[in-house]
Amino acid sequence: MKKLVSMNSQGIPIASAATTASRRVRYLSQNRPGARMGIGHYERLLLEHLLPVAGEEWEFEITFDGRRANPPISPGDIADGIREAATLGFSARRAYRLPWWLARGLVGAFAGRRPSLYHSLALSFPAPAGAPAIYTIHDLPPARFDDEGAFPAWAKKAVAAAQYIHVPSQFAADELRELLGIPESKLRVIRYGCECEVFHPGVPPASVEQLRRIGIGGPFLVYVGGFTRRKNVAAMLQAWKAVAARFSEITLLLVGPGSQLQRLVSESGAPRAVVAGYLGRDVLPNVVKASEALVFPSIYEGFGLPPLEAMAMGVPAIGVNASAVREVVAGAGLLAEDGSADALEHAMTNLLDDSALRAKLREAGPKRAADFDWGRHAGGMLQLYAAAAR
Repeated sequence: MKKLVSMNSQGIPIASAATTASRRVRYLSQNRPGARMGIGHYERLLLEHLLPVAGEEWEFEITFDGRRANPPISPGDIADGIREAATLGFSARRAYRLPWWLARGLVGAFAGRRPSLYHSLALSFPAPAGAPAIYTIHDLPPARFDDEGAFPAWAKKAVAAAQYIHVPSQFAADELRELLGIPESKLRVIRYGCECEVFHPGVPPASVEQLRRIGIGGPFLVYVGGFTRRKNVAAMLQAWKAVAARFSEITLLLVGPGSQLQRLVSESGAPRAVVAGYLGRDVLPNVVKASEALVFPSIYEGFGLPPLEAMAMGVPAIGVNASAVREVVAGAGLLAEDGSADALEHAMTNLLDDSALRAKLREAGPKRAADFDWGRHAGGMLQLYAAAAR
């Protein structure tokens, strides 16, 4: 019998009450509740936007990687709509070198009751046998950078066994096709959204007192991100040394893992480079809004949320003409020709020198960000669940 489907106000399918039985999705996550960046940030946004619109057709459970939590993680700690939360009891990374059948069997023995569908939120967390599986794979840094860890020995077998592979960009799809041999028929590009209720032009800039507490006393550029080689922080700092010599009133603020970023700053000898460490979501938008521009020098990204979030607030974003960042930024930001220090220096200097360019990007950014909607992302994922679980 054909399912009855209604739509919510955002045009997202909601299962009809006429559906006779719920289908259960079990998420496999390597990011426990708490402060999150990167993949963990995506997981939080996925659950926040998908669960409220899923309707009665679906139930949701989650299994976290790692040792048992004490006290146990409560479903309420994660998101409204999670029915059950479990912990694997060991690190899935311990299964990296096991045969595929043993790796997925080991996870299956401890991941909790078998669902209608597994959604693994990382290639490194193998979906057990016995139910269809979807993997979300943001990108493949270990294949390109030797400081990004290693692939599981069974990576190609995992994606071959899955019904679908979700990726956030065409760049990510191309990477997976080349490096893992995934056929086009399995790949689904469903772009991430922008938290436009958090990042929007009306966000007030951080106050003088708020900025003073993190070491900022005047105009500044801001970087938000990690520290590994692909993030290209060292090249940004070399570029900044030249930019700082010319624009003596401006500071560079780095937001992210404090000790690692501070080590890079110290090694570079860059002046007026302030490391704030992690900033909570209650203050990060205001700090970025107060900046002259966001600098995002990464040369390898499956998407690129920091420049999108800056653009949504009307803050000019500088990125690199590489990976998925060029898909996200498009013509609404300033793209350095490549990730070299010279190219980044040229982009930063160009932006700081050109008030008309800054005004143009402030206007273009929010319009571009409006194309990225978490509601559409949630709808696309629900359609993918339905296709995989039938």
